[in-house]
Amino acid sequence: MKELAEFVAALFDYLHAEGRALREALGRVVWATLLLLVAAVVLLAAFGFALFALYLALLRALDPALAALFVALVALVLSGGVAWYARVSLK
Repeated sequence: MKELAEFVAALFDYLHAEGRALREALGRVVWATLLLLVAAVVLLAAFGFALFALYLALLRALDPALAALFVALVALVLSGGVAWYARVSLK
């Protein structure tokens, strides 16, 4: 009976230590995920400003509708490329 009590005590000590390690690892994963989310938002804003700058540059040479169409096509090609890369990398 004494060995069983020692085994149960050792098991609970082990589970406590593993739970602490899991909580720390989970905290690091959550923090990294939040930082990646912030980076994605900043990247999206930068991409939007780059497209707007392209639109303003094209306005000097093209009609506004054609400039908007060209910028939209550039955005579609870039987003299609990213989607294709994501699909290929999942295989």
